[in-house]
Amino acid sequence: MSRPWIRTIEDISTVAERALKELYSYWNEEELTQEERTKEIDAINDELVCFWEKKIADRKYSVLKHKIQKLRAEIEIWWEKCFLCEEEKKQFEDYRSAEYSELLYECHINELERLKRRYARDESLYLLIKKHQDMWKRIVNADKQVSNPDRFQNRGAQLLQEERDRKAAQKELPQLEEQVIKQTRMFENENGRPFLIYGERFSDMVAHQKEQHKENQKSLKSCKKKCDNCPSLSNGSTVHKSSSVYKLKRKLDTISPAASKSKLARVTSCEKLSHPSSRPLNRKIGLPVRRQLIEGTKVPAVHS
Repeated sequence: MSRPWIRTIEDISTVAERALKELYSYWNEEELTQEERTKEIDAINDELVCFWEKKIADRKYSVLKHKIQKLRAEIEIWWEKCFLCEEEKKQFEDYRSAEYSELLYECHINELERLKRRYARDESLYLLIKKHQDMWKRIVNADKQVSNPDRFQNRGAQLLQEERDRKAAQKELPQLEEQVIKQTRMFENENGRPFLIYGERFSDMVAHQKEQHKENQKSLKSCKKKCDNCPSLSNGSTVHKSSSVYKLKRKLDTISPAASKSKLARVTSCEKLSHPSSRPLNRKIGLPVRRQLIEGTKVPAVHS
């Protein structure tokens, strides 16, 4: 049998022997009687006993606290597996207690066992609800991605696969809802009480989730519309992006200085031609002149 504390006992004995040897030398100098020395030794023993008892009590409290906290983490997992609402969780009042004791530890053990029995009794139904909720979360996340302007950047085939998955989930979700509703009704008929998910019936929970998602989508679209109609955007780059002149000016950033100067001159000429205050062009040559100016070709002479 392993006894890892032996080395510690030997070390403590060495320290105690050295201390007692020094004490006895002082007692000799002080000329204490044997009775006085015995009282000193008894006092030292009492102090040592209290010291070790306190150390043991502190460590026992620390161990109980650690074990109870682990139980609480496990209880939280089972709360989620059983879809308990906050009111149902609060019914286990010992969860918030800081008096870590054997009794509190037993209370947590009993609560954990109760949750496990509850889950095992209707495991198939809980698994079906979990599947439904996971699929619902995938649909919600996919809808968020649809509104994300960056979703097309460097995605390739992954974007198509995400769209297929979203459509498949939307098709399968109603079937899962029907299965869950059917099984919850069977439970209620057999037990004479409602089967609650986060404190409400499954059908009510699904309706609330869909309504919340609908409101979120409306808020998102409204926010996007406000951004699109923002004056700082509509009066600036949005107007210029639609013109060929703006496109030419963008290209100037990526060409050589000499070519840039030449093209900039043509762009300036094009802007003058398109300005309302400029002299009107002959309708027969106006369009070809502007097109050829933009393309950088020489305009052929036109004879009237």
